[in-house]
Amino acid sequence: MPLHGEQIVRRLGVVWWWSRTVAGPWLADRRRAVSHVALLTVAAVVVLVGGLGRETDGPDDLAYLTPPDPWGDESLRLRTGAKTVDADRLGPSPVADSTPVAYLTHEVQPGETLYGIAEQYGIEPQYMLWNNPELTTNPDLLIIGARVLVPGVNAIVYDVRLGDTITAIAATYDIDPDDVVSFAPNDLISADRIIEGSVLVLPGAVPPPPPPPPEPAPEPLDVPAQGPLPAGIGAAFAPATAASVGYVWPVNGTLWGGFGPRWGSFHKGIDVGASGGTAVTAAASGQVVLSTYRDNGYGNYIIVRHSDGSETLYAHLSDRYVVLGQYVNQGEVIGAVGCSGWCNGNHLHFEVILGGGVVDPLSYLP
Repeated sequence: MPLHGEQIVRRLGVVWWWSRTVAGPWLADRRRAVSHVALLTVAAVVVLVGGLGRETDGPDDLAYLTPPDPWGDESLRLRTGAKTVDADRLGPSPVADSTPVAYLTHEVQPGETLYGIAEQYGIEPQYMLWNNPELTTNPDLLIIGARVLVPGVNAIVYDVRLGDTITAIAATYDIDPDDVVSFAPNDLISADRIIEGSVLVLPGAVPPPPPPPPEPAPEPLDVPAQGPLPAGIGAAFAPATAASVGYVWPVNGTLWGGFGPRWGSFHKGIDVGASGGTAVTAAASGQVVLSTYRDNGYGNYIIVRHSDGSETLYAHLSDRYVVLGQYVNQGEVIGAVGCSGWCNGNHLHFEVILGGGVVDPLSYLP
């Protein structure tokens, strides 16, 4: 039933009375709570209205809430020196880093050449050769599927030997010790803290030149006899018969390859072919300063340092029977012939190292 004017006035009066006598005091007591509810209501209405006026495309629609990815900025990546890594070559889920890559391995593909691999990673070709002793510049002799070491910069990747110091390593490779310490991937606090058996990257390093070959033994003087010599004096003054006194052959086998230029590169030792598992012995007594494995080049290898400061290296082993710091006698078994690392058939790669540089082992073996 529609209300008449008098009824409307009467009801408005009731509402006015109720607001003054009942609602007014109640609102005064609850003013703070009511204001909070009002603000929340307004915020909800704004969000609802904004959502109704905006089209969504699924999960990507929330991308504006995600912080920008700094590694998506090519200029930033170049400024920090970080390297992008090929996931197909280095395994799943490579993680971008703000430091340069120390080194990585590359699997040789059909048709690849040394120069092509070096160019792919921005490395000078000679550093590929220096870091991979068995690498050749002849593409026909690259072993498909072999893994080669690629430094992250023009550098030599060095296995730290027992007794090494940063100063001595830097002097051998003609670089500043501070360059080794400051190279972030080396993770060095100072030049005095390195761990034997660890790996260092030597930026700008150059291998030391080989020392001069040993001088031949002097010819015995043809001195006319002046009566009998005292007992034993002839043996005491007899000249050495060979310059190789002090070393023995480390394995019984067949000489496959010599020291020096070979297949467009420089072979730093000799190769002695033998059946897999054949015993490899120490060429001279000394201390094991390195016993490790490289997933390229030498594979399983051992370095023994001798009392005169020289070193001998034994590579491509199937097994290593000695550990870092162990003393061995001349002729003592230290490993077994194999084909680990980059090789083609069971053999021992043997080097003689003097003053940090390699020399022809045949000049020192009997």
